[in-house]
Amino acid sequence: MDAASIFSRQNFDYIVVGGGTTGLALASLLSTNKNIHVGVIEVGERKDDDLVLVPGMIGRVLGNPEYDWGFLTKPQVNAKDRQIPINRGKVLGGTSALNYMAYCRGSRIEFDDWEKLGIKGWDWETMRRVVNASEAWTPPSDHAKQHNADCVTQHHGRGGHVKTTAYSYYYDLVLPFFDTMNKLGVATNYSEASGDLIGIWTYTASIDPETRTRSYSTNAYYDHVSNRPNIVVLTGAQATKVLMGDREGRAPSRALGVEFMKAGGKFAASVRREVIICAGALQTPQLLELSGIGNTELLKHLNIPVKVDLPGVGENFQDHFVVPMGAELKGRHITVDDLSSPSFSDKELDHYRATRSGMLSSTLSTLVFIPTSAFISPDVMKSMLTSLDRALLRPAIQNSPYKKWYELQRSWLENDGVAQLEIILFPSYTHEGCTNENARHYTMSVFLQHAWSRGYVHAKSSSILDPPEIDPATLESPGDIDMTMLVEAVKYAFKIMQTGALGDLTANIVEPQPSWSDDKLRDYVRSVVKSALHPIGTASMLPRSANGVVDNNLKVYGTSNLRVADASIFPIHMGTHPQATLYGLAHRAAEIIQESQDNNVSAKL
Repeated sequence: MDAASIFSRQNFDYIVVGGGTTGLALASLLSTNKNIHVGVIEVGERKDDDLVLVPGMIGRVLGNPEYDWGFLTKPQVNAKDRQIPINRGKVLGGTSALNYMAYCRGSRIEFDDWEKLGIKGWDWETMRRVVNASEAWTPPSDHAKQHNADCVTQHHGRGGHVKTTAYSYYYDLVLPFFDTMNKLGVATNYSEASGDLIGIWTYTASIDPETRTRSYSTNAYYDHVSNRPNIVVLTGAQATKVLMGDREGRAPSRALGVEFMKAGGKFAASVRREVIICAGALQTPQLLELSGIGNTELLKHLNIPVKVDLPGVGENFQDHFVVPMGAELKGRHITVDDLSSPSFSDKELDHYRATRSGMLSSTLSTLVFIPTSAFISPDVMKSMLTSLDRALLRPAIQNSPYKKWYELQRSWLENDGVAQLEIILFPSYTHEGCTNENARHYTMSVFLQHAWSRGYVHAKSSSILDPPEIDPATLESPGDIDMTMLVEAVKYAFKIMQTGALGDLTANIVEPQPSWSDDKLRDYVRSVVKSALHPIGTASMLPRSANGVVDNNLKVYGTSNLRVADASIFPIHMGTHPQATLYGLAHRAAEIIQESQDNNVSAKL
């Protein structure tokens, strides 16, 4: 309570709402100007324990309310009415404390194509520069190089904040996986950081090469500035709304401060310059709506006074969808299955603590990104595109404010430089009916990178304590294209599991099975499809006429000093893991804010 009272009495230049991946990094960057006073409001607490820091323990905190918000979607009609979990970090550092540590840049083609949506200043060269500014890369070890780790120095940043390198431990399925993909015509990509992600590659991880622990927003950014008097991070506090001034005529609304709760009390902190919302794609739209910014009809329904009519808030929700498949291995292999044994797990943890090596120093390491033509036959492709094009002619789409991104996404389907599918081999699999206690398994998961399903995230009430309504519209896509692509992806995964060195190691494919009909595969997809935990788009950086929420400078339309800087601003999904781009976003946002202040100073002179 005392900390909240002290925080509320301070006179901040900037208040950042959300101390997660982007928010904590951005606040730390802003604080490098000693004349700037920055406040951060974060509901989570710091959790620097093994469950966060030890790479091989990834995933153990998912669903744990001390670490994870534990969001659920509304029942998904096309996924057998299941409520699908979307895990989000509820700790200082946000989801950067929970994710799989993949530090992957996006695609040159995709970022450059954002300009076709009316977006300026976010092209590949810009994003490459700011992502590199975030990175403190260490070249891979010789052992990692033998597993095809990226060692092209010119594509990485060396003087940044997030420590990155390749893992030091590799499961014995990695090289067979490479062999199999090469036999299927997928080339090894030795530097996905170049902006070309197509191929099979070993990813660079956000890991400290010395301690072999997670490098994330908290220890990479905040720990280096936490002793400065001009940055204050208040944990255990939940922002309830941004306090917006009333508009006078056509003048934009001004953010006056932030209202928040801590330990049962309600407080308010004022701001001199700007409020920056970094609450993520699931909570940023809710907070905007509770602040009176959003669709007027929804706000009136919730009895929230309207400050800015902005119907794009909460719309354009996108995610990567994933379908897992399982197989049993021949012979003896060390996999994550072994960690289910307490004695084995304890031994590995002791080994890790003593040597900073072994299974727990690593996670999965190998990713495959391929275009449509690599996994869909010409005949199926022709039929699929015919159905899609017919659906795209419907008036609802032709008159949609998102018409340009429909056109852009359509063009990507025939561009062999754009990844439409990601494939990951997880060295573990649990299934019912396994009677062989010595059996070891793997999971082959296929991830749709540019799903056509578009959903929404909206406040359900006027209270921040009620979780938002989340509807990703799973498998609701024009021409049923998402289902078609996932079924074809599953069939392609069967080929992988039966080909080359990996095929030689595969004893049997457990579920689904290659003998299943297309109808049975569709039913399987509906039964198991889930979120890849990469939600974006709910406060899109698009022109206001295209249902945009923020402009090219991240400023919320209709406001003078309110910005958003998190995954909600991405207008169309990226064919990659978003972590590196989110750190790049923090650096780009810091640049934009500094430029804005410099311009204001110049205008006064």
